[in-house]
Amino acid sequence: MNYVKSGQFLTFRLGSEDFGVPISLVKEINQVVEVTPVPKAPDFVKGVMNLRGKIVPVVDLRVRFGLHQTDFTKETCIIVIDTPAGQVGNIVDAVKEVLDFTAAEVQDSPKFNSGHYHKYVVGLGKKDDKVFILVNLIGILDSIKVPAS
Repeated sequence: MNYVKSGQFLTFRLGSEDFGVPISLVKEINQVVEVTPVPKAPDFVKGVMNLRGKIVPVVDLRVRFGLHQTDFTKETCIIVIDTPAGQVGNIVDAVKEVLDFTAAEVQDSPKFNSGHYHKYVVGLGKKDDKVFILVNLIGILDSIKVPAS
């Protein structure tokens, strides 16, 4: 997949960092709902949720990115994205806003191997004095087998 590096991005927060994902991938944003655990799933897979009759896997992006787990707050939500294999829910600390990044506002990702998520960073978006880590959520989630619906 040729990943988008400019255009509209939904921004969200994990810990103290701001991230962005192309809005074109986002199906919907939901409050955290009951998630049914799946035995022997990877630790970052919280389980599955029933989304209007459709079973959707749910990933805790904090765990996937190697951040410490925290309790959910009223701002915690699930970003549901479309992937080639189906929809996947992604738990984030907070959804911020939709920002429009031009190609001039996006730099290539740094070339280093520390951390769990850096190989999925496709760029760094700059707005005013803030930096947003633009991520390839489909690449991050590619190891998940999405149940047939």
